[in-house]
Amino acid sequence: MLIINKLEFSQNFRSILQQAGQIPPLPETARELFKLRNHPEANLEQLTGVIEKDPGLAAFMMKYARMSIFGYGNRINSVHHAVSLVLGFNTALNLAMSIVSSGCLKLPNHGALGRIRIWHQTLECAALCRELCQIMTEKHLVNCELIYLSGLFHNFGYLLFGHLYPKEFAYLNDLVTRYPEQEARTLQQQVFGITHDTIGMYLIKAWDLPEEIAVAVAEQNFPDYSGKHASYVKLLAIANRLRQNQTQADGCPYIDTSSLMECLGIDATQAKAVQEKIRGCQSEFHALAQDLAA
Repeated sequence: MLIINKLEFSQNFRSILQQAGQIPPLPETARELFKLRNHPEANLEQLTGVIEKDPGLAAFMMKYARMSIFGYGNRINSVHHAVSLVLGFNTALNLAMSIVSSGCLKLPNHGALGRIRIWHQTLECAALCRELCQIMTEKHLVNCELIYLSGLFHNFGYLLFGHLYPKEFAYLNDLVTRYPEQEARTLQQQVFGITHDTIGMYLIKAWDLPEEIAVAVAEQNFPDYSGKHASYVKLLAIANRLRQNQTQADGCPYIDTSSLMECLGIDATQAKAVQEKIRGCQSEFHALAQDLAA
C-alpha cells in the first residue's frame, strides 16, 4: 500500500501547479486550433484542414457526427460533412481542441478513473451542457460554446494528476474502483488533500483558456457559488447531476436541481427529455471513449 503524507503531497502538488513550465504545454495542433478559435475570419476550410492532418482525429470527428443524437448516420463521409452539416464550426473546433489537448497527458486506460471512463463522462457531460444551454430561456447568461468547452474540460484535472503523479493516481484509481459507493472527490481530499477540480483550474489557466471555463471547472462541485460566471458553474453542476441521475451529486446537497434550473430558465420537463436523449447514446459514448483511449 502506498503511504502518502497528505499535507506534504498537497503542498508539493500545488507548488508544481504554480510553477511556469511544469504543466505540459498545448500540443502544436491544439495551438493551431486555438488560433483559429481566436481569429474572427477563420473559416471551415481552415478548420477541416487542421483536423484532416491527423487521421485519427478526422476519423473520430466523423464517427462523432454519425451519432444517433444527430440523425445523419452514415451520410457523414467526410470531415467537411461532419463540420458543415452536423457539428458546426465552433462545436467541431472545441471538440477537436479538447481531444488534441488531452494527447499530451498520460493516463491509464482502465479503472473508475481510467481514460476510457473519464472520456465517457466527459463526452456525455459536454453533450448535456450543450443541449441544456439550447433550452435555456435566460440565454444571455451562458455562451453555449463556452459551456460545451467547460463540459469537455471539466475532468481534465484527473488527466493532469495521472500525468504528473502516476503512482499516486494509480492508487486513487484503485481506491475509487474498489469503493464505488465513496464519492471520488471525497477520497481525493481525504487521501491527497487536493482534488481534480482545483488541479483542472490550474491547467485551464496555464493553457490560457477563457476565464468562464476556469471558473466552471474550479467551482463545478459548488453550485451555490455566486461570483463571476456563476451561471456556468450552475449549468455544469446540473449536467453532472443529470448525468449521474442524482439530485445531489456535488458538494451542495441542500440545493435542489429544480432551483438551479429555475435560475437559468430551464424547464424541468424539457431537461428530463434532454437527459433521456443523452442517456440513449450510452453505447455510442462508450465506443467513442474507447477510440480516444486506443
